[in-house]
Amino acid sequence: MAQWQIGRTFIENAATQSWSKVEVVELESIAKPNSPFTFSEVSVIGEKTVLTKVKTEFTLDAANAVLIADRIQVNGERGYWIVVPVQTKTAILFVAAGFIENEEQAKTALAEIKKLVIVQALFPQTGRYLPSEAPVQAVQQDVYDTLSVPQLVNRDSFQEQPVYTGFMALTESSPLSLVDGVQLLTVGMPQSDSQVNWLSAFYAIEWTVFAGFAVFMWWRLLADAYKKQQAALLAE
Repeated sequence: MAQWQIGRTFIENAATQSWSKVEVVELESIAKPNSPFTFSEVSVIGEKTVLTKVKTEFTLDAANAVLIADRIQVNGERGYWIVVPVQTKTAILFVAAGFIENEEQAKTALAEIKKLVIVQALFPQTGRYLPSEAPVQAVQQDVYDTLSVPQLVNRDSFQEQPVYTGFMALTESSPLSLVDGVQLLTVGMPQSDSQVNWLSAFYAIEWTVFAGFAVFMWWRLLADAYKKQQAALLAE
């Protein structure tokens, strides 16, 4: 039993740096506003690693755009994400809409985006649905170190509206792609790694201790029985 529990202690992460199949589903089918993030975008089906992208329709709220610092493209470039709140048919969604390489250019592009007048019509987009990051104090106005949905919700006073707890990283061109310096962002996968199931590790230790105790009790009972037998022989 201990050996079986040890086998369950180390779990290989299914997420890898590549996938063999991509499928696209409606955002509303895998996520609900104001609900915990439970979506897993990478799954292993048979021998295939499947990446699930999402699609939805929304209108941009360019006036409330912000920058997220220290973003890394798949090719290793560091820079900034342009993040914009959007309104879907059902809720507010935060969207990472583009990548900008240097700080000065990023701030110039942000100022330009905030002035954009975008037709308030729903248009379809496809991207990656990712979990919110931990909040960190803002570096400066409109510039953040992490993409924390709760932090951005409080900043833009969206508390009274339903909000998706994850964010969407666009993987294709959008109206913001027309702004000078804005590139299509690329998002890699987490490195394949092993996770430790600490409960199984505890059970493995528990079974080992129990087995040792059982052997000890067996030895003590056997020793006591032998001593009684020897005492009885001497008494005769």
